[in-house]
Amino acid sequence: MRRNQWTAVLLSIVLFASGVAVGALGHRYYTSTAVSAKTTAEDFRQHYISEMQSRLKLTPVQVRQLEAILDDTKAKFKAVRDSYHPQMLAIKKEQTSRVKAILTPPQVQEYEQIVAEHERQGREQEARDRQEEQKRQAARKTQGQ
Repeated sequence: MRRNQWTAVLLSIVLFASGVAVGALGHRYYTSTAVSAKTTAEDFRQHYISEMQSRLKLTPVQVRQLEAILDDTKAKFKAVRDSYHPQMLAIKKEQTSRVKAILTPPQVQEYEQIVAEHERQGREQEARDRQEEQKRQAARKTQGQ
């Protein structure tokens, strides 16, 4: 009877260890294949252009035309976004004041910190996007010469 107990314990440990190993491998596989949240607009653009090149067999002239179309589209999106931006800020300000109205004073302080952090992260992302855009424009200028 004693031997059967040790066998059961040993098999339980082996089963548990196998589960841990499978879980770790599954997690590693998931993180390596999952879409990265750090994908930038420039990364998406380059992937889109390379997919169009390979699948449609675009010529270099067509690639430059595609890039010009993407630039024009981006400028139009930005113009629309800029036109409604003041309205969005007003809505955001209203939301912030309504949220503050339901919070206690200590919660308001923490909420203001959260809002400030989110605004800082947004400004940092905008700065990174502007730098990438400038780099891309500089690269295009050197390719065009």
